Amino acid sequence: MVARANARVPVPRTNVRPRVPERRQELNVEPTLQLAEIMLSMGLEQGAAKALVEYVEAHPGEAVYHWLKLLSIYRAGGHRKDFEETAAKLRKQFNIQADDSPSAGEAPTLESFPRLAEQIQRTWARPEECMAYLRHLLKDNRDGERMGFPQPVAEELLLLIEVLKRTSGATQSVGL
Repeated sequence: MVARANARVPVPRTNVRPRVPERRQELNVEPTLQLAEIMLSMGLEQGAAKALVEYVEAHPGEAVYHWLKLLSIYRAGGHRKDFEETAAKLRKQFNIQADDSPSAGEAPTLESFPRLAEQIQRTWARPEECMAYLRHLLKDNRDGERMGFPQPVAEELLLLIEVLKRTSGATQSVGL
C-alpha cells in the first residue's frame, strides 16, 4: 500500500502551454533581420553580416531593410570596401544613395524635395495610391543610373510606408 501511495499518477496534460502571440508577426520583423539584431547584440558582426548578405542575394529587390542594416554594420565596422560594394548593389535595386561618412552639415530630409513632399501630401488620404507612389520612388528603374535619394530621405519614405500600413490597412507589401 505504501508503494501505491508514493507512486506518481500521470496527469493528462492538455493545453499546457498558453498561446503566446508571436512578437515577430506582431512587429512584422523578418526573421533574418531579427537574427542579425540578436547576433549584433552578442558582438557577432561577421555572422550578422553573413546572414544579411545571404538574404539580400536571395531576395535583392525585396530586402531594402536588410541592405540598410548590412550597410550600417559595414559603416560601424569601418569596412569601407564592403560598404562601397554593397552600396553599389543597393543602388541597382533601390533609388537610394548610401553614404559611408556622416555629413558635416544637416542631414537632408523629405522637405528637401518639395515636389515629392507635395505629391505625398496630395495622395495621403488615398493610402493604396500613396503607398504605390512611395514604393515607386524607392525602387530603381534605371539600373542604378540615378543619383538616388540620400539614405535619411529613403528612411523617411520607408517610415511613411510603415505608417500607412499600420494606420490604413493598406496591403501592398511586394518589393519592400
